[in-house]
Amino acid sequence: MADLANYPECKAKTYITKSGQQRTVTAKAATRGITGFSVKHIYHLINQGSFPKPFKIGTYSLWRLSEINNWLDSHGQQTDNHTNANAKEGV
Repeated sequence: MADLANYPECKAKTYITKSGQQRTVTAKAATRGITGFSVKHIYHLINQGSFPKPFKIGTYSLWRLSEINNWLDSHGQQTDNHTNANAKEGV
């Protein structure tokens, strides 16, 4: 899922240890997955039947990269067609 989904930026956290030392846990920068969608939105699309379903190996959800690329290509064509139609109509 980490390769597909967009994860928000995590803020750095500072805390004091029992020995009185100050520690800062560095933040993880925001990452953008292949789709740019959040995990929640990807599963919403799967439940609607609009996104390829994962296959399971144990507790892991996995996707074939070819299925994701085909899905992205088909949606890119729809967007291009919609943009071209709007341009022709003067929208």
